[in-house]
Amino acid sequence: MVVGMGIDLVEIARIERAMRNPRFIARILTPLEAEFCTTPARVAGRWAAKEALIKAIGLPVSFQEIEILPTGTGQPVAVVRSRHLDGKRFRVQVSITHERTHAAAVALLERLVIQAR
Repeated sequence: MVVGMGIDLVEIARIERAMRNPRFIARILTPLEAEFCTTPARVAGRWAAKEALIKAIGLPVSFQEIEILPTGTGQPVAVVRSRHLDGKRFRVQVSITHERTHAAAVALLERLVIQAR
């Protein structure tokens, strides 16, 4: 059951300017994400996705508590490691898109329904 939804849109040029600060990447990306996100468009996509997830969750979660990595086919998979979100009761899903000048993301927070036997 969907219990939260978030969306975000970011201008890639804004992220490209922010990347000039060496601390920016370390502040918003995990070490594994930083290995994958080597272009401003990819960094902007992660920014948008994390903002969308924070909106969907509706609780205080930092960018470092969210990690978004691609599967072998490129699908983004998000993991939230926060004391505010019980990973056994909730699942997050995210979708990221890029256009020439912008990146956008949508996130869903689902409550897992456990059925009694």
